[in-house]
Amino acid sequence: MVIGVKYCGGCNSIYNRGRQVDLLKKQFPEHEFRGASEGNTCDVWLIVCGCMRACASTAGLVAEKRLFVLPTERSFVQVKTYLEEERAKSDADTGMKNEPANTSERKILRVGQQAEMKKTFFRDDVNKFAALTGDCSRLHTDAEFTKQSVYGRPVVHGVLAASLISSVMGMQLPGEGTVFVEEQVRFLKPVFYGDTITAKVRFLSCREGNEQYIGTFSGICVNQDGEMVAAAKCRQLMTKSLFEVENPQENIPLPEAEDFWG
Repeated sequence: MVIGVKYCGGCNSIYNRGRQVDLLKKQFPEHEFRGASEGNTCDVWLIVCGCMRACASTAGLVAEKRLFVLPTERSFVQVKTYLEEERAKSDADTGMKNEPANTSERKILRVGQQAEMKKTFFRDDVNKFAALTGDCSRLHTDAEFTKQSVYGRPVVHGVLAASLISSVMGMQLPGEGTVFVEEQVRFLKPVFYGDTITAKVRFLSCREGNEQYIGTFSGICVNQDGEMVAAAKCRQLMTKSLFEVENPQENIPLPEAEDFWG
């Protein structure tokens, strides 16, 4: 992976910017690090700013995978986490290539199963989501504008935060191959830059057909303070060629209002 590094002018640096980049190079030698003068297209761009003004321009830079704006030493934690996750994916892909494929094995599920996933949302996530969807509302992207709002600071798109529920269902429960067919969601509290959200999904009930199951799932998103920020009721289609539900006739009552809807 090619990682581009662009520094700000360094007029008011509050930390040793070069040292932080050098640490990344030592920790992740499998990647190629380039300066801004070597091209404007990279897999990842690191915009290394020396202070919270973060004045370095990103104009003309193309990040194929991720762009990070780094105004403090602590900001580098998110880069390290991302690169560790990419390394783990690469290792897993290598292991899968060395193992024979087994396309006939179905995933066994049970009503009552639970799964969860955690993610910290940063300004870069919001900017990319805004660019992808066209929802560039200043409520999400403009710190000065949001000082006049009820929140006083930018908030993460509610749909972006709640999408973590879909991530759990697509990757863990039910898992790969499931088809999302219905969702009812409520947004209960705002999510701010830097909040860590845990999405929790529970398999509530299942209706069996000749070739497929229709499963009902509850999903909630909880922030780092234990506050529920979103809650959803979802339905997933699971083909019998990929999934087997051992107890499709069992049902778990939908969580009580105070536990689910907030």
